[in-house]
Amino acid sequence: RSWPDVAFPSMRLFGLLQLASAAGYALRGAAPQPAASAPLRRARSLAMMPNSILEEAAEAAVLTDPRSSTTPAAAAECAHGGGDTGRSALILGWFFAKDRELEYVRRMYAKNGFDEVVIRPSKVGLISKPRGWYRTLRRQLQPGRRRAEPRSQSVDSQSLDSLDRHFDVVHCMSGGFLALYVLLRSKVGLRFSTLLCDSTPILPKPAAFTRFARAYLASIGLRLPLKLLPERLHQWLVEGRWWLSIFYIKMKHRLLTLLGRLQGVELNRWMSGPVDWGLSGDYDRVATHALGTIYEGAAQCAGSEIIFLYNKADPFIDPADVANAAELAREVGLAVREVETSTDHIKALFSSPRTVFSLLRRGGEGGEEARSLML
Repeated sequence: RSWPDVAFPSMRLFGLLQLASAAGYALRGAAPQPAASAPLRRARSLAMMPNSILEEAAEAAVLTDPRSSTTPAAAAECAHGGGDTGRSALILGWFFAKDRELEYVRRMYAKNGFDEVVIRPSKVGLISKPRGWYRTLRRQLQPGRRRAEPRSQSVDSQSLDSLDRHFDVVHCMSGGFLALYVLLRSKVGLRFSTLLCDSTPILPKPAAFTRFARAYLASIGLRLPLKLLPERLHQWLVEGRWWLSIFYIKMKHRLLTLLGRLQGVELNRWMSGPVDWGLSGDYDRVATHALGTIYEGAAQCAGSEIIFLYNKADPFIDPADVANAAELAREVGLAVREVETSTDHIKALFSSPRTVFSLLRRGGEGGEEARSLML
């Protein structure tokens, strides 16, 4: 029942619009002006970005955090994997993943020398829409609020506090990339030596979500809606839904603040950054902020590496997004490998696990072997 949330705007948007408009009148005394409906701007050239790329990208998201100064103990933890218990991995699953599929991923990691394997599903309702990001961040960042997670976390039920540690590998599968962004924005002290971006990034912008939704509908045989709804119209509807959601978030945050409920410095910063940018339609900047946040997380461990494993013909992702993400990672000094595969979306681990784990060998061996075997 959850796939329409990704594929199509909800009819409840009209009620949401009325609520948001009423809040806008009450708080501002005038109706808001909608964002321009023009197509999304193309990503800015990296050559046009300032010298401090991470400062622009992360907007001081982690740069102002004490964790950004790596301590000798943290450096040793990154170098030695956090102890003598063997290698560790955090798997951030894809949208609509079944428990048995995630259990298979766990078994494959255990079979290949990982003693600690933590699985976190990516819940569509929380990870695929702006209101879900806001609810999650507010739950974690609001002062005086106990850090708790939503109920019914399948497969694994670890709290966010249990992720305040180092992992040898973080494996983001499809929508798991956005899950990692939300975790890091929630100030979870997650550190990792290798980030494997498997069939991702799926960036927080309507163009990426429209592409993903259409590919998903086609994959489950629902092609008639795609014929009736042209891609440009579909994206326009997604942009409209996101604008309404973001406007609702903005008004709710402002109302709670006026009522004297402290929201916290970090949440206020997020509201004045990505939320404002999204409200004005600048999703390229929102996407760059997400990448910068994740790259700041990668920079916590000296010598960390990011691996992009993807199929250029994958209809779920835009190869240009992968290329731009990889180039930005190189620009900020991270080690990057791009590995192409001929397998379908997130199927590399299921079709050829040996080649995937060759990428994750200690010391980074196996990249060329994996490339030759997967192409």
